[in-house]
Amino acid sequence: MFKPLFLITFLLLIFGGGLFIYQDQTNYTKPQNSNFGRQKLLEQLDTKALYQIKIQEEGSVVSLLQLQGGGWREQSLDYDADILPIQDLLLNLSQIRLGDLVTNNPDHHARFQLLAPPEKLEEWNKDRHANSITLLRGDGTLILSLLLGKERIKGEGQYVRHTGSDKIYLIPEQLTVDSAVEDWLKKDLLALESKQIASLKLENGKDISFSVSRESAETDWKSANENANLPDSERITKALDRLSGLSFSKLLKKDFAPEELEGSDNAEETLLVSLFDGRIFTLNLQKNDVSYENYILTMRMGILQGASESANAEDSIIRQEMDVFNKRVNGRFFEISSWVGKELLLSDQ
Repeated sequence: MFKPLFLITFLLLIFGGGLFIYQDQTNYTKPQNSNFGRQKLLEQLDTKALYQIKIQEEGSVVSLLQLQGGGWREQSLDYDADILPIQDLLLNLSQIRLGDLVTNNPDHHARFQLLAPPEKLEEWNKDRHANSITLLRGDGTLILSLLLGKERIKGEGQYVRHTGSDKIYLIPEQLTVDSAVEDWLKKDLLALESKQIASLKLENGKDISFSVSRESAETDWKSANENANLPDSERITKALDRLSGLSFSKLLKKDFAPEELEGSDNAEETLLVSLFDGRIFTLNLQKNDVSYENYILTMRMGILQGASESANAEDSIIRQEMDVFNKRVNGRFFEISSWVGKELLLSDQ
């Protein structure tokens, strides 16, 4: 008599539990058909009031500061930042529209990798903690503090929430943000046109490996020293091409002392690049065997003695350029790739 009733009750329990699970899963899959045209992430962004952009990801913190008069600087390395990726980031943030509310239950923050970043980077758990983007005004007040969680498993999108809020939303596309400091730096070092360069001289210690010069951009290169080698024209052309757009791959901290270079068998080589207008650039390069044979580069700019005696307006402009250039690069250690270093040194190895 009781068996049919028991069986019916058992089946109802199973059906009810399945319906509950289905309903719970529906709450997380519902955004597949979300309307992303309603609430904007940022209703308005006043870029003039923006002072700092802070990007925090696993084991990495990038802090970008907007300078008075324009331009940006990366705080930890105290070096000029590239404005293009910053503009792209701000544009992407201003265009994002939120989808439906996924959940406002804080117990699910870890599930969507939306726990606030820990104070200590070593405590970061990439499966639980969120990446974050914070925009601040000059007085320290908050413009935006956004936590970026996991990507959506089925379909496009990414889960996000505002810092301090329990509400989790879905945005239509993943917001990809570079976490490496180098990705935000202005990497250009030199932009010399071939026709500007009057001479090249390479010194290895006290010895001169080669020294070439020319009277004008239209004349051939000649050896400036009888005891020095004359490189072939193809190598000279490669070096000139490299000087026309020299950039670095990594910037080492200003107080960096390359301990791995101490006691190295790789001698420092110095390339002197003189221009027809009287400028001279000194490039010191040393191979770094522990870094894929990349080169460590230091630089400075000067003025040739004959040109420095001039007091005309053009010389004054050159001096200002020299001060700006040396302030930016002098005392810095730049890492450049092995093939770039070899082309600068006119090496065939």
